[in-house]
Amino acid sequence: MLAVYTWINAERALVLIPAYRSKSPWYVLMESAAYKYDDPKYLASQCKVACDVLGIEPSRANWVRVATILNEGLPDLYRMPSEPVWNKPQAAREFGELIVKQDGKEVAREALTLPEDKGAEYA
Repeated sequence: MLAVYTWINAERALVLIPAYRSKSPWYVLMESAAYKYDDPKYLASQCKVACDVLGIEPSRANWVRVATILNEGLPDLYRMPSEPVWNKPQAAREFGELIVKQDGKEVAREALTLPEDKGAEYA
């Protein structure tokens, strides 16, 4: 099982993902609900839900494993930084300049731009 710390809709989240089962559902613990997991009864009830969602047999050993990951992950979730501000591309990004010279003299100059819909976007 993998524990991934990420942001969902600008909120911190702890996501549990089965390590060896592709295309299986994930269990997500959002920061806004994390305070509930300090209650042992609530944590136990959510371990059953997590096992059902992840497709894990709801045995005592698996419940303890999920509970340990969730409980020990709470401090890291709280300490995690807020979602960074992502840079959105400009209408046309300038990434260089093209200079044409003839006999050492500049004949033409043009800015090289990348259209908005081209290139990598991280958002």
